[in-house]
Amino acid sequence: MTRISVALLALLAVIPAILCDAVLCDAATFYVGPNGSDSYGRNQATNRSTPWRSIQRGVNEAGGGDTVVVLSGTYYESVYLGRSGYGGNEITLKSESREGARLIGSISSNDQSYLRVDGFDVSNYSSTGLTKGISFNRCHHVTVRDCRVRECWGGGISFDQTDWILCEWNITHENAYNDPNQHSGISVYQPQYRGNDSRAYGIIIRNNTSFNNWNYVNNVNFGRPTDGNGIVVDDFKNGQSGGNGVPYDRMTVIENNICFDNGGQGIHCYASQNIRIRNNTCVNNVGSFDFGGEVSVSESERVYVYNNILTARNGKRAALQYDSNNFWFGFNVIDGPVLNVPYDGSNIYGPAGFRQGSFELEPFSAAVNSGVDGGDHFFLDAYGQNRQNAALDRGAIEVQ
Repeated sequence: MTRISVALLALLAVIPAILCDAVLCDAATFYVGPNGSDSYGRNQATNRSTPWRSIQRGVNEAGGGDTVVVLSGTYYESVYLGRSGYGGNEITLKSESREGARLIGSISSNDQSYLRVDGFDVSNYSSTGLTKGISFNRCHHVTVRDCRVRECWGGGISFDQTDWILCEWNITHENAYNDPNQHSGISVYQPQYRGNDSRAYGIIIRNNTSFNNWNYVNNVNFGRPTDGNGIVVDDFKNGQSGGNGVPYDRMTVIENNICFDNGGQGIHCYASQNIRIRNNTCVNNVGSFDFGGEVSVSESERVYVYNNILTARNGKRAALQYDSNNFWFGFNVIDGPVLNVPYDGSNIYGPAGFRQGSFELEPFSAAVNSGVDGGDHFFLDAYGQNRQNAALDRGAIEVQ
């Protein structure tokens, strides 16, 4: 074979990929609606007036770069995402209006990648068993945003053994009530290396609101509830059952979240490492047991907790650290007792100065303009307002 032929074959091999990126491989938008029909063909379902009836039909047809738009209405399904997108071309499952598509059931995926779930109201009920609302297992490059996940007995949003996660702008509440396996509002468990990317953070959990998630049944190993957290990151060391023994060392950031009135901790970090917990507001958590804090760091290392507002429930702790190494709690507002958290002069010890009935700060609060800039904070606060680059406020909401 001549050199020219070899070069031509090499060029032909890359042209499909180039064309695919240029036109998103003829990326399509499919519609699903409560008055649709699954008997419609693919071309018909690209028209909003002739949608499919079931979400499952839509995701079964979608490929990389495609979007499945679900019209407002109520759907009774357990949706399984069994196909992958590819770099730069996710498969997107989207409610046409935020929380307009109400799903009574669940959304889940195993062993897939480049998936986005956007804008759904997800709940389930006793006949579905102990089902999580939205869950990804052994996946990578997944995004869950703008969803409300509520009243799911098996937990709210979960990512197990999954990599390259973006979880943002979600609301999770009243989840995990009756599962003895002890789940939470938002959870990341045993992340494992999958796929490649150049992003600074492998896991991003930001700008979510998580409240009133509780365990009402005991963990059989402890004789009491152990979770029901607003947000939990667990076993990044991969040392528990099912782990591969390889520590997950990509950086994780948990920022601009509001966690309140949960039975477990506001934000709980257990057996994990390389985590920044910053600019969160955690108030009145730890309702169902005594050992914990608004933020807790247990058996972990290289965990940096800063710019947070931690307001303890009466008789409970604002912050807790247990058997961890290379950790730091600084530039926080700590209103309540702490356990094993060293004094730091950068912290404010006392009330945050909230406006009455709100998690917004009064302009005179000592938390205003007194945070530390880590250099790569997200530019929007929990309300979608711009952060002040030169003088960050502490907590999830920036005074404007």
